[in-house]
Amino acid sequence: MSQSSGRQAAARCSICGAPAVARIPYARLSLCPSHFMEFVERKVERVLRRVGALRRGARILVAVSGGKDSAAMLTALSKLSKLYGFELVGIHLVLGFGAYSEKSRGTAEKACRENGVPCIVISIEEALGAPVHVIARRARRPVCSVCGLVKRYITNAAAVELRADYVAMGHNADDIIAYTLKLFLNQDLESIAKMGPATESIEGLAVARLRPLYEVTERESLLYALLSNTPFLHDECPYRPVAPIEQRIKESMNRLEEEHPGVKINYIRRLESRLTVYKRLAAEKEWKPQKCPTCGLLSSGGECGFCRLTRRALGEPKGPHVRRLLRELAAKAARPA
Repeated sequence: MSQSSGRQAAARCSICGAPAVARIPYARLSLCPSHFMEFVERKVERVLRRVGALRRGARILVAVSGGKDSAAMLTALSKLSKLYGFELVGIHLVLGFGAYSEKSRGTAEKACRENGVPCIVISIEEALGAPVHVIARRARRPVCSVCGLVKRYITNAAAVELRADYVAMGHNADDIIAYTLKLFLNQDLESIAKMGPATESIEGLAVARLRPLYEVTERESLLYALLSNTPFLHDECPYRPVAPIEQRIKESMNRLEEEHPGVKINYIRRLESRLTVYKRLAAEKEWKPQKCPTCGLLSSGGECGFCRLTRRALGEPKGPHVRRLLRELAAKAARPA
């Protein structure tokens, strides 16, 4: 996708003839602001329809980080919720990264407010007694690894306590492509099975994870967020790796997309169509979902990763405490105003 500028400024929308702001080479379209936004929203709508999420009364917990992708996802879902009657609840985790986290919180709360979506805010430091980077240091693990584990656990626990049907994540098409290619390079083929537009719920243990931006590229997500005037934070996380392999893959895929328009969307769609193959590989592992004996949520065996992490870093497993906290927040959210 390219934004119109300079000599391209005279480009007209393929649908209505108004001045175009974006050219979509793989779709052979030039689009004005309103039709570009419709283009993205239709992609999100199709993904939700395929996984059965366009249901009146369904409850979707939306992970709102404050970044461009969660902003785009939130706005698109908000519009669709008014059409289809499903419920949205936002959740934002304050990671404890100083000014960056405070700006992220303010941005996320504003985005939810402007979209009419209630937002649950959880401070990691208040909930666990230490911010993410301190937990990582005590556990002697990379910050990104600990951050991902903590976010996955708390969003899933919140979804369980809220009785949500899905947790919506802001992973765009470029994220999916980069991560699945990394998995392939590592020959972790079984994990690719979890990289579809939605995972499956496991009763009482894990809520399905939904990826509304599954077919929306990173550039499309950015332009949608800008055109919708949804607040988002432009700053990068202070603990972001300098050059992770996923970023290198994204750069290579961007070059391929320039030379061969449609390579990304074709990859994503073929990946989805082949998920059953990867699921069979995963099934051969004979892994069965287990319940963590400490907190009662999903475990691959014995105590779950979150309870093990917090036991090591903080002296006690924090899963039960986090679940009690979230249960109280869920009860407050359920009370009429």
